[in-house]
Amino acid sequence: MMIKDLNRIKCILTFGYGNRKDYAEFLEYLRNFNVECVVDVRMVPRAWSRKWYGEQIKILCESNNIEYISKTALGNTSGKENWIPLNQEEADQALHEIAQLAQKGNILLLCAEMNPNRCHRKEVAHCLESLVSLPVKHLG
Repeated sequence: MMIKDLNRIKCILTFGYGNRKDYAEFLEYLRNFNVECVVDVRMVPRAWSRKWYGEQIKILCESNNIEYISKTALGNTSGKENWIPLNQEEADQALHEIAQLAQKGNILLLCAEMNPNRCHRKEVAHCLESLVSLPVKHLG
């Protein structure tokens, strides 16, 4: 299967907004990959710009008929790419809840770090991948 075909099958997507000033690329990915749910995996859903605050992303998602969920239990206490949740039991419960959503349609894990190799969302995505056997695609 070619990478371009991923938008036709269920998958786990990840996206880091980095220092983007608008939603253009984010919205393009949501549409192109038929994302049904955005899962914010930041421990604190805030950013340098209010545009990327959880409440604002929720409004954006809902206006595009996409569910938005903040799962602070999937946040990271390490401050680095290795994922250390605040409470492992709560993180495991959140992973199982998100795994159920992933089986119904495409989900996108959202975090701040643009580079997935420097972000904990990569580990979160791979934990989900092992629970639901769906491919992971790291976007922009």
